[in-house]
Amino acid sequence: MRSLVKFSGLKGLSNSTKMINRDTLVFGSFSKNPGNNGTVFFNSKFEENKINAIYKSFYCDNISDSYQAAKSLSFGGFAVSMPFKFDIIHLVDKLENPVDEIGAANTVLFLNGLSIAYNTDWIAARDYLEKLNIESLSIAGNGGFSKAIQYACRQLGIKHEVIERNNWNKIYSTENHIFNATPIEIIGDNIIDGRPFTKTGQLIAKSQAERQYKIYSQLFD
Repeated sequence: MRSLVKFSGLKGLSNSTKMINRDTLVFGSFSKNPGNNGTVFFNSKFEENKINAIYKSFYCDNISDSYQAAKSLSFGGFAVSMPFKFDIIHLVDKLENPVDEIGAANTVLFLNGLSIAYNTDWIAARDYLEKLNIESLSIAGNGGFSKAIQYACRQLGIKHEVIERNNWNKIYSTENHIFNATPIEIIGDNIIDGRPFTKTGQLIAKSQAERQYKIYSQLFD
């Protein structure tokens, strides 16, 4: 009889116990500031769809080491957040379009012996921006999330500019909506706050997580 291990109190499950065995697929996220949103979302999806998988967020200060660990431990895949969205594309075997053009990735899938990088941020950003019906946008920050927003703007034909340290004063002079793609607070009536704990940030995070789930589903569909 195959032995089972009970993990009690795993966040995101409707009951307090999940059965883990040797066939359980492991997914996770690597971040310098790990949270519980992904853990709750994916474990709920796995349970809802009766998938033998678990998801756990991990603190990470070296994405190369974490990538090698995930690969060695036969992870199904993982997500990355700041500041690793640039570095991860140099570690994987394959870049799924349009990761190369964006220059950043937030999702890795291990499939058929290959590690494949994806970007689901840009699709979530596109869907959000499309509803705003705007012609121009200022984007605060130039990190991995910002790169995805810039790509979404190009796909939608939205004129955009990037505000970073060397031109930060534009925050106070632009008449555009400003998408805050930084971890710092920016105050103003024209701010679209994309930080993860805000209403907008959570909407975008859930949207991109839905797409991550579809990517991971290649392993169990």
